[in-house]
Amino acid sequence: MNRETIAKAPRVLYEDADLLVLNKPAGLLMHGDRRHQGEPTLLAWALEYLQGSGFVSDFAPAFVHRLDRETSGVTILAKSKRALQSLNRQLKLKKIQKEYRALLIGEIRPRGSIRLHLQKQMDRERWLALMVPVRRGGIYAQTDYQRLALCEHGGVKLSYVQAQPRTGRTHQLRAHFAAIGSPIVGDDLYGISEINERFRKELGVTRMLLHASAIEFAHPTTQRTVRVAAPLPEDFESVLRRLALEFIC
Repeated sequence: MNRETIAKAPRVLYEDADLLVLNKPAGLLMHGDRRHQGEPTLLAWALEYLQGSGFVSDFAPAFVHRLDRETSGVTILAKSKRALQSLNRQLKLKKIQKEYRALLIGEIRPRGSIRLHLQKQMDRERWLALMVPVRRGGIYAQTDYQRLALCEHGGVKLSYVQAQPRTGRTHQLRAHFAAIGSPIVGDDLYGISEINERFRKELGVTRMLLHASAIEFAHPTTQRTVRVAAPLPEDFESVLRRLALEFIC
């Protein structure tokens, strides 16, 4: 996927005077940084979109939460300071409900709750920062999940799950599922490299199969419950079709 294709890929799922809810494509950064100068970002796309629609404000629109580069799905941009404050307050109070879809390596239980403290540690062999489970210290994190389907490919069992992170820690779902022995397919940071490489060739896996499928929150102005869903992207659906899974969009 080239830069031009990525930059055009975001889709507007919901918009009003306070909010812009987008479906972020996999491969697109949320924000720029020193390591990726000049690359397209979701923020740049959103600001260009708002400018083109006539949006004018002294407030600089900001995302309420972030998704990893390889993660696709729903994310919220606040268009006013009041909206940002309201949604940040809801996040702090755990009032915003998020749902994800993920394909995991291994047979996971039909449902469960992963409650493990996480702490950032440096993997000095790869010189990368990881979130790892710790018995003492760290930050409490909770992930609830339901298994939607189970299959097997080439002797490897796979679980298709819906996950609800009850806390919002960095890499939480990736670290939690890896910690119980079922990392996300295609995750090269927390996953199983040999299986990921096999699945790239055999199933056409091109990235980490994690998708932010829905989000629910109280509207910052009306206080009414708003639920926005993002359909599975084609690359994720394609892998599931190859596995002959019946899945829920």
